[in-house]
Amino acid sequence: MNGISAREHRIIAAAFDKFEAMSSVFSYVLEESQESEIREGMESLEKLYEKYNKLYGELEKCIKEYEGKKKRVRTAVNKGNRKLLSELQKNPPLLNF
Repeated sequence: MNGISAREHRIIAAAFDKFEAMSSVFSYVLEESQESEIREGMESLEKLYEKYNKLYGELEKCIKEYEGKKKRVRTAVNKGNRKLLSELQKNPPLLNF
């Protein structure tokens, strides 16, 4: 799984900031549809980036929770197996053939 590069997002956000500054000074250069397409694209990109960060945070939380539970379960399973093995050594089951 590839993540979204925060560095690349900052670069495109900075380029958009530059675009906004220049487009306010030279508003007559771009057609309204071009400017609208750029602004809508950046707005969509920002929303997706925010969604990604939220989901990534939830994923990290899930991973930590899983790791903690895995350790507890592994400990319980190993302890149970040791008890069962000890009992097996003390009282081997009778085999019926």
